[in-house]
Formats: sequence, C-alpha cells, structure tokens
Amino acid sequence: MSEPVAFTPDQEALAGSVRRYCAAKCTEEVQRSGPGPFPWPFWRGLAELGVLSLAVPGEGGGAGEVAAVAMELGRAFAPGPLTGTVFAARTLPPACTPPVAAGERLVSWGCPPLMPWSPLAEVFVETDGERAWLARPAGAVTPEETLGNEPWGRVALERVLPLDGVREATDLAHMMLAGYLWGAGRRVLDAAVEHARTRVQFGRTLGTFQAVAHPLVNAGLGLAAAEKLVKVAARAIDHGHHQGSALASAARLSASRAAMDAAFVSHQTHGAMGYSVEGPIGHVAQRIRQLSMVPSHAHHTGEQVLAMYAEGGRE
Repeated sequence: MSEPVAFTPDQEALAGSVRRYCAAKCTEEVQRSGPGPFPWPFWRGLAELGVLSLAVPGEGGGAGEVAAVAMELGRAFAPGPLTGTVFAARTLPPACTPPVAAGERLVSWGCPPLMPWSPLAEVFVETDGERAWLARPAGAVTPEETLGNEPWGRVALERVLPLDGVREATDLAHMMLAGYLWGAGRRVLDAAVEHARTRVQFGRTLGTFQAVAHPLVNAGLGLAAAEKLVKVAARAIDHGHHQGSALASAARLSASRAAMDAAFVSHQTHGAMGYSVEGPIGHVAQRIRQLSMVPSHAHHTGEQVLAMYAEGGRE
C-alpha cells in the first residue's frame, strides 16, 4: 500500500507557525510594498521563524519544509526574494550565509543582465542552470519595472567564487516557487469562489450559473493536482529518490499552470474589478503571471520532466 501524500506533523506545525505569523504581520501594506520601501520587519520576522535558513546545510530543513512554508507564504502573498534566498542558503560558503539567513541581506539570484531584486540586493548569485557563482556588480544597477511590481534591474556581474550543491539548491528553489505559486493560486481562487457565492446578478448568485461554476471547479481540480505533485516531489527529494529533481521540475510547471488558470478564472468571475490592481486579486494575479514566466529553460526543466516520462515508459 502506498503512503498518503501529506506533509509530516512537524512540517504541518511549521506551516501553521508561518500561517499565524503572516496573518498577524503580512498586512495589506506589506503585501503591496512592491517597488516601494522593503518591509524589513516582516522579512526579519520570517528569519526569526527559521524560514530563511531552512535550506542551510545542517539546519534540518528539507524539501518538505520548504514546500510547506512556501504554500503559506503564497497564500499570504508575502514579498521578498524567497527562491533566491533558498538557493543561496544552500550554496553559499558558511561565512556568507548568516546575514542572508538572518534577514539582514537580500539575494539577487538569476542569469544577468536582468536580475530579480538587484536594486536592493547585497548578495548576488549568478547561475546558468547547472553551475552557479557568487558574484558582485561590475557597475551600477539600472532598475526595471516589472509586471509583478518587484524590484528587478539590469546589471553586469563579475564572478567571484564557484558554488557547490547547485543541483540540490535548484530542486529546493523549484519547491519554493511551486509552493508559492500554488498558494497564490489558491488565494485568488478562494476570492473568486467567495465572490461567486455572494454576488447577485439577475436575482441569482453568480455561483448558480454554470458558466461561472464550472470554470471555478476546473481551476480547483488543477490546484488540487498541483498540490499533490508538490508534496510527492518534496518527499521524493527528501528520500533521495532518483527522480526527485524531475519531480521538482514537474511540480514547478504544474503549479505555474494551475495558478495561471486560477488567476484567469478569478478575473472572469470578478469582472472588471478583477483586473484593477486596487481590487482584491489584480495585484496577486500580476505576480502569478510574472513568477510563472521566470525562465525555466536554463534549468532544463521541461527536458527533465520529459525524460522522467520516457524512463517510466521503458520500465
């Protein structure tokens, strides 16, 4: 008999702690901080909970913990360079890790010249998908506007030091991104369901119209499938399964698609106010769109997933 697809009690407890913290501290102002002043008190609070050090070798955090926390952070629409922090915490030399894990320095992780969070970052990690380097800016950062209102910028980097553990760090970064996208998708879908339940049109609530109800159900099924895959991938990584990396890639792609579908359906359900960034879901949907478009080709994400299914067919 196969084991149930679920987080462990300890992982659930950690997720609960993050959920309660976000409910108290991830206010509307924090969620919408965007390119404005960075919400340092909230970020340092995550560090005090141990969220930013989960991927540090020897700290006891694995893919399950990262995924469980990421789902809560996505539902809370928490800001910050979460995937970059996970990657850096796993790969940086021990002397460089404490300021990142303590929430004192932000990480910019990606492939230059366009780098996420680079206008605010003090730690730069360059990657080509298979290798990574600790780097430093070779010039000024030129800020760029983004769809999700996160501070990105263009900057040339000088490689300082090659980093180890890139494959493991990439898997954990995939789990953080997949979990966050699932949580954000769940948030916008829940908002749409509530709107359909309470909004009256032509003397009936919106949810009684099949053209509204059926897409909501389909989006919910997509998110449910993505949630299961995230948990399966996390367990495979933590248990050292040979397909763990491929499952992490699949979880990322599945969560991206499910979150985008949820955002689209939520837009349809809310009507015009669903597209307004001042409305209940517009700003969340924009970030979902941006995060789902973060380049995956450099990490060979699609190729890994296809290879996994090809291997399964040979078996």
